Amino acid sequence: MLSNYLSNHPAQLLAISNAQLCPFTSVGHVKMLKKRVLELCWLNAKCNNLSRAFTAPKLDLLISLIESDENPAIVSQACIEIMANLPQNINITFINNVLNEPKLTVLAKLIISKVLLQQHSFNLIRLLDVTTLFFAYTAQSEHSEQALIAISQAILVTEESSNESMLTIFDELCKNDLINSPLMSLFLLFLSADQVNKIGNHASNTLCIDDTLQVLLQSGFVKLVPLANASLLQLEQPKKIIALIKRTLGETLDLLVNFETQVQAYNDDEHALIDFQQQLKLNWPKYETQLSTQRLIAGKVLDEPLNAIQMSAMDSYSQALFNLYTYYRHVAAEKVRSGVQK
Repeated sequence: MLSNYLSNHPAQLLAISNAQLCPFTSVGHVKMLKKRVLELCWLNAKCNNLSRAFTAPKLDLLISLIESDENPAIVSQACIEIMANLPQNINITFINNVLNEPKLTVLAKLIISKVLLQQHSFNLIRLLDVTTLFFAYTAQSEHSEQALIAISQAILVTEESSNESMLTIFDELCKNDLINSPLMSLFLLFLSADQVNKIGNHASNTLCIDDTLQVLLQSGFVKLVPLANASLLQLEQPKKIIALIKRTLGETLDLLVNFETQVQAYNDDEHALIDFQQQLKLNWPKYETQLSTQRLIAGKVLDEPLNAIQMSAMDSYSQALFNLYTYYRHVAAEKVRSGVQK
């Protein structure tokens, strides 16, 4: 089936890959795209008397595809579509095999990052530890033992954590090109408002304004949105800030900025960017009391359970963050409980 996907539906696979990263595309829409390409693949196999069995992709085939300059985004998405039809134990074996093949490093990173974006990723998150996530998202080819230790502590920060240890974790995330990543978001979501302020002050002294605002917005504190909005026209990559504002507020952003303006500004339309900033500034006072005390992911309160409909309304990246936070909050609580018991 892998060849079926790649030979007949590369455009659809790329569309799915891009949709999963778009802050304006819901999980429900991505699910529809995935279902449509599955049906087309199955129908093509049936009409041409090809095998309709799903098996884990062979490493030698993947190596040949990557060496022949096939688009890794398309190949990795095809692997994900195959994995969606396989048992979890086979998927884990496949992921481990890809991770252990040096020729497939780029593909392995993409596959792991895409696993998080799947609708039912919560079942696999528990099997992808923080170190694996670190490998998937860092752009560094080499990393120190100190970095790995710091990253492993990112999910264990509490209000009692020292400023020194907190800043050490933050600095290691930055050094390893993880400023705007699920790991940075996960770390910040575990911090209190006071701790985020300390991180923000530290970031403003060590990072550029673009990176500092990206860090602040990943904390989920809605009160930081006006600050980011005020700086939009000064930024080198305002698109990233608009994406983070959207991933903080979700559909609530529609109360502040016209939806079409949001999309156009995200797509680098200069006039729309100015309009975005003006609309948000104008409408913010109407909702400031309601919003400024909230901490949200895609417009949803951080610590409240969501039903399937609410999860489907999120974009894929926000759903991944929500799943990561929910799972690792449980892990951290269990570790604290075990420590108390000892």
